[in-house]
Amino acid sequence: MSTSTYYATCAFPKPVTKKKKPACNGYKDKQNRICAYTGERGAERHELFGGANRQTSIREGLQIDLSPDKHRELQDNITPWAQAENRRLKAEAQKKWMDRYMETENADEAQALRAWMLLIGRNYREDVMPE
Repeated sequence: MSTSTYYATCAFPKPVTKKKKPACNGYKDKQNRICAYTGERGAERHELFGGANRQTSIREGLQIDLSPDKHRELQDNITPWAQAENRRLKAEAQKKWMDRYMETENADEAQALRAWMLLIGRNYREDVMPE
């Protein structure tokens, strides 16, 4: 008797839970990806919002294709260029996401910013401030 049929016949059956499979970038099309800075083939995907927001970045398409060297530099965030570029990329991604949200949801900028704050938790744009 398998464990799945055993639990189904119990007086108090174990609830069936499906663990959510985490999203990943995969490597199937890696050879076709081109770095946004150098134009090299074989670029890696860089999630613009890491840590707790990594899955959200993948799901929402908040990513950029980078050569391994540029990816490492942006990931380490040590050089002044990397710090400035990360800020710029995050603000640009937020603007694009908010514009798309306003168009699809027929919302104003304040509503889009609230939705962004619920999604990511931080405002990266200096031209829009939360109420």
